[in-house]
Amino acid sequence: MIKEKKAKVGFLGLMLQLYDRYPEIKPAMVEFANELIGTMSPFADVIFPGVCNTRQLVNVAIEEFEKQKVDLLMVVLLTYAPSHIALPGLCRTKLPILIYNTQQAYSITTDSPSDVTFKNHGMHGVQDLANVLLRAGCKFRILTGHYKDNKTQSELKAWCNSARVANFMRNVRIGLMGYPMEQMGDFAIDETTFLSQIGVEVQRIPMKLVAERANEAPSNEVAEQMNYDHRNFKVDPNVTEEAHSASSRLEWAIRSILKERNMHGFSAHFMAVAEDGRIETLPFLASSKLLAEGYGYGGEGDVTSSAAVVMMSELAGSANFTEMFTMDFGGNSVLMSHMGEANPNFARKDMPIRLVMDDLGIADVKYPPVLLRFSLEPGDVTLASLTTLAEGKMKLIVAEGKVLDFPPIPAISKPHFKFAPNCELGTFLTKFSMEGGSHHQALVYGSIADSVKKVADILGIDCAIVC
Repeated sequence: MIKEKKAKVGFLGLMLQLYDRYPEIKPAMVEFANELIGTMSPFADVIFPGVCNTRQLVNVAIEEFEKQKVDLLMVVLLTYAPSHIALPGLCRTKLPILIYNTQQAYSITTDSPSDVTFKNHGMHGVQDLANVLLRAGCKFRILTGHYKDNKTQSELKAWCNSARVANFMRNVRIGLMGYPMEQMGDFAIDETTFLSQIGVEVQRIPMKLVAERANEAPSNEVAEQMNYDHRNFKVDPNVTEEAHSASSRLEWAIRSILKERNMHGFSAHFMAVAEDGRIETLPFLASSKLLAEGYGYGGEGDVTSSAAVVMMSELAGSANFTEMFTMDFGGNSVLMSHMGEANPNFARKDMPIRLVMDDLGIADVKYPPVLLRFSLEPGDVTLASLTTLAEGKMKLIVAEGKVLDFPPIPAISKPHFKFAPNCELGTFLTKFSMEGGSHHQALVYGSIADSVKKVADILGIDCAIVC
C-alpha cells in the first residue's frame, strides 16, 4: 500500500488588533485555528505561530514559514482583519498563497446566538485582502466553504497536495542517456527554460559510466534480480540466460547511478545506446522495474515526459510512461503502447506478467532486450503531457478517461492497453493536439485532472483539461 505523503503548510491566522480589548476573543480564535489544523492532520503538517494582528507579527510568521520551507501559505481570516497588515508580507514572499475562506458557523438561523456575527465575520476580511492583492498584482488562490464539509475538505487536501508536488518538482533531477531522438521536435527542450519554469535539472549519464557499472555489477545482486523476475513474472522459454543477465546487469547499473546522483528519473534513446556500442542491450527491463519503484522515465531521450511521470507519481503514488499508438474508432478508444517500457504495478491482476525477449528490429545490440509484456488493470485514469509551446512557455495537457478491460493482443509482445477518454474520441484527439499535447504521456489511476491543474497554477505554467 502506498503511504500518503503530507504537505507542510504555514497557517497565517489573522485578527483585528482592536479585538484585543475583548480578552476572550483571541483564545477562542486559537481554539478555532487548532480545530482547523485537526481537520487537516490526515494530509498536512501545519505550522501555526499563533494569531497575527499586526504587520510585524505577520512578517515574522511568514519569515518562519520561509525558513521552514513550507509547501503552502494558508491565510485564514479568523475575524475581520485589515488587509494592510498582511499585504506587504504576502506580496514579498515566493510561497504559494491560499486564502481559506471559512468560519465556525455552518448556518445562520433565528436561533443563532447574539455573538454569531462577532465570531463569524472573516469573510469581509477576505474581500478586503483579495482586493488589495489583486491591485498589487500578487498571485493567490481562494477556497470558500465550511471546514467540516467533505467537498471543502477534499478541495483543501488537493491544494495542499498540489503545492507539495509543485515544491517537490523545483528540485527534480532527470538523467539523460545519450541524446534526444533527432527530428522528434515535440519534446525538444531548452534546459534553461525547463529549470526556470518547472525546476527540473537535466544531468547527463555517460554511456561509458553505464557500461562500466554494468560490467562491474555484483554477481550475487544480479542473480537476486533475476530470481525476483522468475518469482514475479512468467518467463518465456525463448528468454536466454545471457540476454536476461545482460538486461539485469544494465538494470543494476542504472539504478546504482540514479541513487548515487540523487536522480528522480531518467530517459534513454535506444539508437544512442546502440550507436555507442559499449552497452550490451537496451534498458527496457530496467525502465519498467524502475517505474514500479517510483522513478520517472521517458523514451527516446524525452526528459519532459520523464519529469511528467515524476510529477504524476508524486500526485497519485505511482505512474506509467506511455504513448498513443492507434485509434480504435469502433471502441471510442486509443491503443496505448511504446517500445518495451511500462510500470508493472499497473498490470492486470487476473493475468501473469510475461518476461519476453524481443529484438524489436530497431537497434543493433549484442543481446536482444528483455522486456515485460502485460496489459493494464481496468479503471479510471488521468493522462498528462508536459510540453513547450510558443515563446518557450511550458504547458500541461490533461485528460481523464478509463483503461478498458482489454486483454493483451497475442501478436504484440510489448506492454499495451486501451485508453477510452471521457468524451468522444475525435473530440478528445483534436483538442489534445490543438492544445499542443506531445506524443509521450504520463498516466496514473484516479481522476486527478483538477489536481494537475492546481500544480500547474502553482508552478506558473498553463494547463488545459481537454476531456
